[in-house]
Amino acid sequence: MTLTSILPSLRASLPDPLDPTLWPVRTEATIDDVRVRAVSMQRLAAVAGTPCVHTAEQAPPRYRPRDWVPADVCVTVATVTRVRRPWGVLFVELDAVVPDCAVLDEARLIGRRSVAPSAEVTVTTNATGTAGREALLPGDVAVGDLVCFPCVRALTHREVVAR
Repeated sequence: MTLTSILPSLRASLPDPLDPTLWPVRTEATIDDVRVRAVSMQRLAAVAGTPCVHTAEQAPPRYRPRDWVPADVCVTVATVTRVRRPWGVLFVELDAVVPDCAVLDEARLIGRRSVAPSAEVTVTTNATGTAGREALLPGDVAVGDLVCFPCVRALTHREVVAR
């Protein structure tokens, strides 16, 4: 439990901490963005459109063996296309396919500051909302918001585009 999860109003001045082993090397969180090797994910989405993928080198593990070689991992940015709240469950649809290698526990809302408490969200890519995975996002997530999350292997743009 972090200070920003206890007092969500602190997110206006303090970014949520990242797990450095799950994000690419030299990833830093800001109040409303995530930067990977000085590349803003918010700016990448504005230039390339969503969904988009940024590939970078894997961060070293805390205790790495001598023969450890960094692999390529990526960060995916997607736009929220629909938000539903049936039966008290928050369903969020993205314009990207959420791959199996995605770490949704580390999903971040970028592009705006939110001081709403975190809520468990079911992230889906289809209109029925049947195949979904759990993530933690601010409870006031809305259509048009940008969501970024790390993936533990390198992906191509083709692998995240919804068909």
